[in-house]
Amino acid sequence: MADPSPPKDRQDAILNAAFHAFATYGFRRTTMDDIACAAGLSRTALYLHFRNKEDLFRHMTRTFFAEVNDALERILSAPDADPSVTLAAAFRAKDGKFMEVVLGTPHGPELMDAGFSIAGDIATEGEARVQAQLAAWIARRPTPPDLGTPDQIAETLMAALKGIKATSKTLSDYRAAQGRLAAVFGRALRPGPENS
Repeated sequence: MADPSPPKDRQDAILNAAFHAFATYGFRRTTMDDIACAAGLSRTALYLHFRNKEDLFRHMTRTFFAEVNDALERILSAPDADPSVTLAAAFRAKDGKFMEVVLGTPHGPELMDAGFSIAGDIATEGEARVQAQLAAWIARRPTPPDLGTPDQIAETLMAALKGIKATSKTLSDYRAAQGRLAAVFGRALRPGPENS
């Protein structure tokens, strides 16, 4: 019996092909044939690895959050930098390439809906890990007590990021709003006599 999980390079090719097919055609219109063709596989070979496009989308979501968590770990464990710069980099890493598709293609809202309906449990777990990583980073900083606990600050950051995502119409508006959020919180978290 064949190994049910594809080798890493094959898996990456399939997931990359699926991501681009979903961005190009939307989730509903994308077929397994589209994904197989883009990945250089037969449809039969693709079905050896994934039951259907929902299974593939869930796997893609898991992989996305694993990559996000790895990127955040690198950013948030780097030598101390300006907190505004660190937060801006963390916010971009949290998005990966997903927000460019959501705000850059006509199929973005459909992909968001698919994310909630097909992989909402995975996204909820992934977002919780992101929030925990931010809270751990904040806990290592001299934080003014009136801002709340590190967990509360991280929860507020995540809620603000969701609000920005929900209200931004373009990628440039979204990035600008993220930058403002990073600047405001970064200033509050910057070491200094007022934060001792």
